[in-house]
Amino acid sequence: TGLTALSGSIMLAFMAMPTIVSMMEDALNAVPKSYREGALALGATKWQMIRRVVLPAASSGMLAAVMLGVGRVIGETMAVLMITGNSAQIPTTLTQPVRTMTATIAAEMGETVRGSEHYFALFAIGIILFIITFLINFTASFFIKNKIRKK
Repeated sequence: TGLTALSGSIMLAFMAMPTIVSMMEDALNAVPKSYREGALALGATKWQMIRRVVLPAASSGMLAAVMLGVGRVIGETMAVLMITGNSAQIPTTLTQPVRTMTATIAAEMGETVRGSEHYFALFAIGIILFIITFLINFTASFFIKNKIRKK
């Protein structure tokens, strides 16, 4: 039917790509021109200059771009709800329908009796998503701080 985990993954990749590419481009353009010119003046080839000077200097911005893209993918609810088939079963292949955690909260919260086990299970899903997001942000912050300390 086309409503599968694979189609949802492809759609999320296309949705996150503009954010990631734009922020990575900004990070690469933020590297001072003097770094590039200095590396070339010291005899580095263009590839060596990119690999050993530009990419390390822009790595924290590039990591931030990826983290922002991942955050956008995690938070995307409605598009995934419509494209992945909205099946409340764990798929065994990428060609089967699936439902994400955010889509489960969005689809079921309105029908839940307040105070029921189902209600608290949906809040538990929300807490799990919060913890995942926190860990991603903490990990990114850790890598960025270590990068700054090494300089």
